[in-house]
Parts: sequence; C-alpha cells; structure tokens
Amino acid sequence: MTAALLVTALVLGALSFYEPCTIATHTLFAARAHAAPVGERRRALVGLVASRCALLAALLGLAAVLGPVGVSASVAVVALGAIGAVYLVTRRVYLPVPHVEVYRLVPGRERLPEGVRLGLTLPACTLPLVAITAALAAVSAKPAVAAAAGALFGAAFSAPTIWHALTGLDPSRRAFLSKAAATTPYLTTALLWGGAAWVWQAA
Repeated sequence: MTAALLVTALVLGALSFYEPCTIATHTLFAARAHAAPVGERRRALVGLVASRCALLAALLGLAAVLGPVGVSASVAVVALGAIGAVYLVTRRVYLPVPHVEVYRLVPGRERLPEGVRLGLTLPACTLPLVAITAALAAVSAKPAVAAAAGALFGAAFSAPTIWHALTGLDPSRRAFLSKAAATTPYLTTALLWGGAAWVWQAA
C-alpha cells in the first residue's frame, strides 16, 4: 500500500500541472517569475513549493488519521468511473466548479506573496486527483507516509512550474503546453478507468 500511495501521488501530482484549468495560471506565474530578478524569483518559487507541499501533506496526513469512511471496492469502482467520465465531459461542457482557495483562510491574506497564494490553491480540475490520493492515504492509515505522499504530490505538481520559471517559455514550449492541456484529460480518464478495472478485478 505504501508503494501504491507514493506512486499514485507522484503520477497524479505530475498530471495536475497539465490539466486545463491549471496550466494557464501556472505558466503565467512561471513567466512572471522568469522575468523577475533572481532573488525575487527564488522567493516566489520557494513560497509556491513550500506552501503547496505543506498543504497537501496536511490534507493527506489528516486523511490517514481519519481513516477510510465507507470506501468499499464497489464504491471505489463507481467513484473512479464517474470521475473519469467527468473529465471527458469537461472537454465539451464547462462545469462551474470553483477552485479551493485555502489561502483565504489565512489572516492577512492580502499581503501573502503570489507564490504562496498559488500554492495554497487547489484548482478545480485537480480536486479529484487530490481526493483519490487522499482516499489511498486514508486506507493506508499511516499518517507519516501519507504526509510524505502529500509532499511528493505537491513537489511533482510544482516541478514543471519551477522548470519553466528557471528556463523561460519560448513559443515551442507554449505550443507543447497547449497540446498537453487538450490531451491530459483523456490520459487522466484512461488512468482512472484503468484503476477502476484493477479495483474491480482485485475485489
């Protein structure tokens, strides 16, 4: 279970950056950070990674402490199948699901740096990916491992932003990211349906 949780956190964390509702805000942040002086850029990236990893470590650690709540194999299969279908539907139909802006709960949020605000925001299209990882964390019932998985998810989610902030975004990269945003929901759906099939066979 530990290996499955860590691998899931790594894969879904990396996918999170390339989801359509995420990629635009993060590439904009990366472009601004790239144009900033080195010290300012470093602070922005550290703020992003530290806040995101801390948030996800706390969420997954809490899920492990609480444990599974009615997550049977049949429930997991239905949930994975339904979430995969939603990703397909959103390629054609806009669903008004808001981002979860955790930073709004922080006193003095108006003074928080942009990187910290971004790190403390869970974009709408990443919420199912976080929820799936949290469900695995709950089943694991190992808070320390779950927290480590949360930090890994956050690091994988943030890694492309860091890369583009350090190296810049030329037209060829922007074209690749545009294609990735259009393709990733299909890959995500395939992974979710594959996971549903695996759970069904294992049950």
